[in-house]
Amino acid sequence: MEVGVVGGASSSRPARPEAKGESVRDRESTTDSDGRARDLSRRTAIGAAALSVPAIVMVAATPAFAGSTDRRITITLAPTAVRVSESSSVTVRVTNAAGAPLAGQAVSLSASSGVTLGPSSGLTDGSGTFTTRVTPSTAEGTSTITAVSPGAGGTVSAAATLAYGAPVLEVRFSPDPGKGGTRSAVMATLTIHSVAVEGSTISISSSEPRLVFSPSIGTTDAAGTFSSSFVPFPSGTPRSADIFAWSLDYGTAVTVRYVWLTPSN
Repeated sequence: MEVGVVGGASSSRPARPEAKGESVRDRESTTDSDGRARDLSRRTAIGAAALSVPAIVMVAATPAFAGSTDRRITITLAPTAVRVSESSSVTVRVTNAAGAPLAGQAVSLSASSGVTLGPSSGLTDGSGTFTTRVTPSTAEGTSTITAVSPGAGGTVSAAATLAYGAPVLEVRFSPDPGKGGTRSAVMATLTIHSVAVEGSTISISSSEPRLVFSPSIGTTDAAGTFSSSFVPFPSGTPRSADIFAWSLDYGTAVTVRYVWLTPSN
């Protein structure tokens, strides 16, 4: 039995059993608000204090590093395909990473084979560009033109391919054969050494003036193709006509016979 004193009078109460491995020194006595004595385990107090310790989170930031160079270079050929008797303009542009032009940048050009560059080196102007021309020196083929610009931050380079040779214009129809009274499509595709020629002006016409093409003239797309359409006669004769396709800027023309069926067929 433990003896406690409350308000000057002694009272007795059963002693609290000690926890296994706990000594009397591990307990402290405290008094309730109503004056009654209570045992407080020192282990409990220490444990509660440990739970109240705030957690500390460590965050590490990893810095971002810039690339090896802050310059950019592009090369443009206009046009990308030429006849052997023609040349193409080569424009090289050097900019910073934000796209602003860089003047006074050294540029050198080289070609794989079959063409002549002139001049092949120089400095970019106030707009960040260096311009030269490339001319085929063989009958037909392709050549890769490479532009290089060295600098303190590193060397940048870019390449483009030039095709040269005789232009070829091909015409196809859909459907083929056609059907009278049903709209047909005609597609004219211009290539040089199997490379599509973009931006060529193509004209479409026919030996039969009653065939109306819509549109009758336009430019080739990135695939080298200009598309038009027309409606063959629904009945009567003739049931075929010559279709003419002509590249105005390359002087290449082709004639194809188109046949269609009347509804009675």
